[in-house]
Amino acid sequence: MYDSQQQSREVTPGGRPSKAPVHALRRLQAWVALTWVAWLLSIGLLCWQHWMRVVHPPSLLFIFLVTLTFGSALVGVGIGLWRVLRGPKRLGALTLLLTALCPVLSWTALALYAYHNGQRKYVPRNLAMTLMMRTGHNLMEAQAIYLYPHRLESQRLVMFYHDDISDAEGDLRELDRHVADMEERTGLPIKAKIYWARGSLLGQRNLCCFGIALGSDRGPADELDRHELAHALINQHSTHAADPPTLLSEGWAESQAYPGNVLAERALGLRCHLAELAKLPESEAERGLDAFADRQAFGRLLQNIRESKPGGGSYLRQLTDAFWYHRDSGAVYEVGGAFVSFLLRKYGAERFLEFYLTCRPGTFETDCLRVFNTDLDAMEKEFWKDVERLVGGPIPR
Repeated sequence: MYDSQQQSREVTPGGRPSKAPVHALRRLQAWVALTWVAWLLSIGLLCWQHWMRVVHPPSLLFIFLVTLTFGSALVGVGIGLWRVLRGPKRLGALTLLLTALCPVLSWTALALYAYHNGQRKYVPRNLAMTLMMRTGHNLMEAQAIYLYPHRLESQRLVMFYHDDISDAEGDLRELDRHVADMEERTGLPIKAKIYWARGSLLGQRNLCCFGIALGSDRGPADELDRHELAHALINQHSTHAADPPTLLSEGWAESQAYPGNVLAERALGLRCHLAELAKLPESEAERGLDAFADRQAFGRLLQNIRESKPGGGSYLRQLTDAFWYHRDSGAVYEVGGAFVSFLLRKYGAERFLEFYLTCRPGTFETDCLRVFNTDLDAMEKEFWKDVERLVGGPIPR
């Protein structure tokens, strides 16, 4: 009787059948399966962390799963190449080899996507970017915990620092009071201690990634540290679906780092500068944009001013449009800081937080009307009047 399994057997010089090729393919299948299981578990872990709003993740577990994904994929590729070269079942081996590469390629694609967005200062809250932000969160916390030389804890903070910090205990006391003040003003108690790294992590500086804030790398602690810790506090109370515009998220952090009159001066200074550029011939105005780091973004603001009626158009409407909504640069800091400071003083923390946590792309104007019972044009006029009052100077027309 014909045995179909003999098709997959080799014959040794002694005439005996060998099952080595079958066994090799089975080993390849096992390594490919392990690669996919590790990859799916790592992605699932990140999704769980985001859905549950985990402040400090099990970073070593995530690193183990990613290492297992890449390591098992490497072994699978090695076995697959050997079987493709040696045969038999070359087509099956090639298919399994390519299947083993898929999880590795997916991580590579996600990393390139996040890098490209970072270069453009564009931080959308889609699934791909969320996965990479959570990846960075895990890796940053692991680096801080296991590689930073010094660590101090207070009631609300865990500070990781290098020898360049001259008064670590004093900085920790001061910034712990800062977080306590924010808790009292907003009614938002921290759910877990904020990790505060004094310096870079993964080559990144001056940012907050969920439960970890990257501040100044030399003492004493300054406005940058207050800014990033403000992000960390409000992150603990955001939902997995929260997606406020950077005008509000960066504006919130700026409002906790600087006094209201300073923020008003910065907002008015930007508006005055753009108003002056708008009066120049287009060629001269274009050269004037070279002073801004994000030339493209400020060019759009300038174009808006040129095309608007006297008064410079609506900054709030433009800074929450599709281009600016997730853009982490430029005017969202200057205008956003003054605007959030105005909202907190006029309407209080509770209504601001409702606005912050429920706002979504395309709903800023309707949410403004719903939460504050005023339309965006009226809000804008009132905001700039408040700026003028704080600064004591006229708004350019």
